[in-house]
Amino acid sequence: MNDIKKASGGLWIPIVLFSLLMAAVFGVLLFWGATFLIDAIGPVLQADSGETTPVWDGVQNYHSRFWYTVFPAMMGLALFIGLISWLVVRSSVSRRLSNLPDHVTARAEPAAKPEKAMADLAERRMFLHLFAMLQREGRLMDFLAEDLNQYEDDQIGSAVRAVHAGCLRIVQEYLDPRPVLDEDEGGHVTIEDDFDPGAVKLTGKVVGEPPFKGILRHKGWQVGKLKLPTLSGSQNAKIITPAEVEL
Repeated sequence: MNDIKKASGGLWIPIVLFSLLMAAVFGVLLFWGATFLIDAIGPVLQADSGETTPVWDGVQNYHSRFWYTVFPAMMGLALFIGLISWLVVRSSVSRRLSNLPDHVTARAEPAAKPEKAMADLAERRMFLHLFAMLQREGRLMDFLAEDLNQYEDDQIGSAVRAVHAGCLRIVQEYLDPRPVLDEDEGGHVTIEDDFDPGAVKLTGKVVGEPPFKGILRHKGWQVGKLKLPTLSGSQNAKIITPAEVEL
């Protein structure tokens, strides 16, 4: 149904062009007809009475100015009629579609492509995959969900060590993170004029034009490699890690 509405919305071009074409053809025929009448009847009227009527004078007057008075007016009227005709057609199509039964309009709607639905599902699952790996290897979600107030600092430290090791292993496997700038933090660095604002964030008083000289407060991180995982056959894009039930 949306395709039908779009098609009716695009009909204004052929409708308006057709109206303008018909007005142009009619205008040319009218000019030729008036020229013929003036050449054929004008001498006869002047020979009979020696004077012409006001109507005949008006015909001759507008004939001499036809192309920059009458013809533009005809084209403007044709444009107006074409737009009105298009609005009538569009309104009629919309009214008829709104009166169709639901099963007919549902059939007219193009079905969503399975490929697009699968691509959307894969994107959602890919978004959660890295976090799921961090949970599987380092129990990161379990650690974040834990109430740490009930534990002593030394107990938390031992738990963090295990979480850190597991999560670091996954991050290195899939991302291989590397610093954006290799200089030591706290040292002086020079930012050249072709630097990437998305990779280097300038803080403090930023005035003038590069190159800039400053102190490296954080070296930043970037991906050394991007290893896209192979997703499992699970179709549930909400699951970080499944529940485990022992029987």
